[in-house]
Amino acid sequence: MRHTLWLLPWKDLLSHWKMYFHGGQKLTRRAALQLLQKTVDAARSSANGPGNSPLATKRNSEVIWKTIARHNVYWTDCLALMNAQWAVLSPDQRHFIQEAFTCSGSGHHLPCLMAEVWHLATDLSSVYARLLVSETIVQFAILVYAAIRERPHLGGVLPVTPQVLMRCYVLGRGQPEVALQCCRVMALSNTKDISRIEREALAFEYVMLHAKKGQWNVALSVLNSSREIRPSAKRLFRSYTFQAGQWLRAIASVVPMEPHIVAEAITHAPHWSYALRTFERWESAEAICALLARPDCVAAMGWEASLRLCTEARVNSYSLIRSILATVPSHHPQLMQLHATAIRPAGEVMYSGTLTRRAYKFVQSGCWAEAIGLLCGCCYYDVALPLALYAPPGFALPHSLLKYEEAVHRIKLSTIVSTDASFEEQLAVALHGDWTRLKDLHANTRLRSLILAQHLLSSNAAEKAVDGAEEEKCEVQCFTFQSEKFSRLVCRSAGIKAQRYFMQVIPRVLRRHHFGVEEIPASELCISERYMRFRSSSEVVSERETCNVLCAMVVEHLRASGKLTGQLFLREIAQCLASGKVRLAAADCHALPLAVLRAATYFHRMDAAVTTRIALSTPSQHLMTHPEALERSMNALVLTGRWQRAISLLQRTNRPYPEFFAVVAYAAPRNLAIKALNMLWKDHAKSQWILLLQDLIQGDIRLAQEELIHCSSRLSSHVDERKVFWRRRVLGACCALLQSSDSMQYVVGVANISSFCSLDVDEHGLQRLLPLLSWNQALTAITDLKERGEVVEEHWALLVCTKPSISLDVVCKIISWFPYSFLLNSVFLHQYALVHGDLVTSIKAMARYHALVISEYRRCSTYLRPFVSFLKSVLHQFDDEAWRKASVWYLVRRLFNQLVEDPKFVHLGRQGRKSIPFSLREEGPLAALFIVGFLYHRLSRALQMPVSAPIMSRLLRSAALSTNDSQCALYFFKSLKHPNDVERSLLVFALRDCDDAMTVLINTGRFIRPRPDQVLLWSDPGLGGEKWLEAIKLLSQSPPSQEQLERLCANWTKEESLRTLTLLQRTHGNSAEVRSYLELLENLQQQKLKSG
Repeated sequence: MRHTLWLLPWKDLLSHWKMYFHGGQKLTRRAALQLLQKTVDAARSSANGPGNSPLATKRNSEVIWKTIARHNVYWTDCLALMNAQWAVLSPDQRHFIQEAFTCSGSGHHLPCLMAEVWHLATDLSSVYARLLVSETIVQFAILVYAAIRERPHLGGVLPVTPQVLMRCYVLGRGQPEVALQCCRVMALSNTKDISRIEREALAFEYVMLHAKKGQWNVALSVLNSSREIRPSAKRLFRSYTFQAGQWLRAIASVVPMEPHIVAEAITHAPHWSYALRTFERWESAEAICALLARPDCVAAMGWEASLRLCTEARVNSYSLIRSILATVPSHHPQLMQLHATAIRPAGEVMYSGTLTRRAYKFVQSGCWAEAIGLLCGCCYYDVALPLALYAPPGFALPHSLLKYEEAVHRIKLSTIVSTDASFEEQLAVALHGDWTRLKDLHANTRLRSLILAQHLLSSNAAEKAVDGAEEEKCEVQCFTFQSEKFSRLVCRSAGIKAQRYFMQVIPRVLRRHHFGVEEIPASELCISERYMRFRSSSEVVSERETCNVLCAMVVEHLRASGKLTGQLFLREIAQCLASGKVRLAAADCHALPLAVLRAATYFHRMDAAVTTRIALSTPSQHLMTHPEALERSMNALVLTGRWQRAISLLQRTNRPYPEFFAVVAYAAPRNLAIKALNMLWKDHAKSQWILLLQDLIQGDIRLAQEELIHCSSRLSSHVDERKVFWRRRVLGACCALLQSSDSMQYVVGVANISSFCSLDVDEHGLQRLLPLLSWNQALTAITDLKERGEVVEEHWALLVCTKPSISLDVVCKIISWFPYSFLLNSVFLHQYALVHGDLVTSIKAMARYHALVISEYRRCSTYLRPFVSFLKSVLHQFDDEAWRKASVWYLVRRLFNQLVEDPKFVHLGRQGRKSIPFSLREEGPLAALFIVGFLYHRLSRALQMPVSAPIMSRLLRSAALSTNDSQCALYFFKSLKHPNDVERSLLVFALRDCDDAMTVLINTGRFIRPRPDQVLLWSDPGLGGEKWLEAIKLLSQSPPSQEQLERLCANWTKEESLRTLTLLQRTHGNSAEVRSYLELLENLQQQKLKSG
């Protein structure tokens, strides 16, 4: 009912407006004012009622304002109606009105503008539609300027959508000047609703307009100032800018340039003419390859010149040669000769199986000329000769093929072989004559393999020693011959591995031609049997090369038994060492550890502690010469926190592989991590992994999100192990490098992960997550890895076992996975002692743990942090009574001496003698407790671990109430970051018998700074020896009583007041806390002066 109360007057008003709008009756000023006033009143009443104002509808508002415009009503009379209309307009409509007023400068067009405001979106939508279908940038610009001229209220700037702006950038690639002019008169209408990806695409396209125009400096400036473009895109663009200008530097250089730099300049030259100019300036084989790799350069030079360059530089890349030969006209009469000549260098390095597969494809597709040219170029004349019958008529055969055919006919007529026979003649003799007459063979692997295979088959080979036959057999390789007999002879004479690989490469239909119907044996000799025979024989490993053979035998032995794990592998190697099967010279001792690291590829990876031990004990010059061992060492060094050594190896490596060396960024400080990634990026500018890590270390997750989306889309259709591995690496990098929880939530959302699992991330991501998890979550994580057969690091188990509230049964379960770890056994003893209240055993376990860290783990901080946790648990678990009853001072003192012998912690000895001298000097009731507390505090600070305030407060209480060691109490008080008044009272009580208590307390900022009243109390000379009692009473009041302070200062002399004022200013300066005390002293002095 209420809704209709204001609806009926509106109908009457609208009928009046429509009457003046459609009818011929003139609207006088008096009638207009009355109608306007009624409309405003009705709009205000409707605004206070339910529902929306009728002015908010397009039809009603248009009728009113068009009527006002038609009858030329003064705009000043419409201001009240405009206010009512303004209240219901959208922000875009209000912006339209404001821009129009700014452009016109007067309100005469107000009624027209208020009517046009409802056509704003529809009008611009039609403009956008025409702009989006523009085919050229000129047409686009004409439409833009026309739209601006038709709408003066826009102020010369056309608001556009992201799609329209992107269309401008795309059309402007050919004419960037016109596009940049259009950009000056366009602006995005609503930037809040544009996604970050769209903003980045728009910003990058704008940068490319300047680049297309040749304004590289402007483009780089705009790129660097843009926040929308991700860091990796900026790096790639800077790299592209540098590469695009390399040809200019190459042409201008007067100093001879390195061939690979010239090749890069040719590759990245913006135009083929620039590439040719660079090549003409600096000719080399590398420059020729770079030039021929560009299709535009080949098209500009022509195929004749390109093939001539191939021949001069002896280009051996078949894909490069094939792309040039594809440009030769198919009807050229010398096509086969051109193919044979161009392919000859590539034939020298082409694998025989690959050649067979390519030739078979040509034959199957009927490309006879290409097949003959390929076979002749690779010297397979016996295979090419039967194909000559199918050569196109009018095509010239290769000269070498004709020479071979002539030699075959000559051999059939005469068996005499000249000493200087050509290769074609020797091949004809080997296939059709007496091969024993051949003496000086040409350097051709195919011919040599054929002769060796026939030699092995002859009766003379049977009389030779077995070792010599095996050596010759290893030199034979698989090849294709036209004769089935020779193909089978050569392939069966090759090694088992060579046979298997050749069979995989060639087409299936050709396997019978090469191998017959017999199956290839599984292996020449069971490696497992070889290993057992080695163990039982007197043979020993005494040379570097045999270390690799030993590791290979152990791997195959464990694989045959189904027990191939890193732990069992190391056990077998240790048994060989213990039994004296390895006897290397002193100079070759590094060979076996390196062979062990190389063998780790067969079982994913070894334990990081073992790998780190090998990496630290092996001289770096030997480690640098074995890339596989170096890569595994880098990963282990980062996992165990040895990032300094990892960076040192990275700096000494020539062109390090980014996939393995980039893990340094996970453990190193941020500034060093960025330097390391930049160093890797210089050598691998296009590495997606380096770009991803560089973005993540700066907090940008867009590239990581794109990678995860790509992996998720691929994994939804089928399981790809490589994609799963890549996804784990990306998520692990996000966990290891991101510092923002919001960014991590976005990454998890993109990866479609409801809850993290240890199998979702790699080892570095899991290592970052484990300290953040509770003990049961961390146990689930490492249990999943164990069940999957992956490596559970020793320090991960150590981290889980030292988490608070973990039960002894769980500790036993984890330690059972490492039966040979003395370190974890010490952890178990410590946890067992804590549960059973055995302080002596707990201290012994800690001392044993620390001794192992020193001797076996090189004082690594990764293993020292759990030691600090042990100290904390001992201080938390045992009360003062337990420390009094147990005789552990000598154990603790020995532990202290053992710790300060470490060069890294030698300063703790001096600090200990200064801070807790009595506890270190002689055995006291709680001396052992204070030594352990001192070690806990100092090690926590050295290893950047949080210090427990309750433990420090407990130590302060014990030192103050149970001993007379004021120095110890003062040390533990200073260890508290924010002491409270109770702890201040304990310090005062501990210093009650000290003659210099005032000096000590006044110089202790944490005691005096929050309580300036203590300065007043300790400055009072009249209190005498009872100061400590008054100080404790005053500390019990917070804030202190003003009357008590006035009574305390009432009897002071002027000198005493001045001395106290000076002391307050020295301890507190002019801080707000001390102003009230300064005013108190000044007021008391003034009162004394008045009374005196």
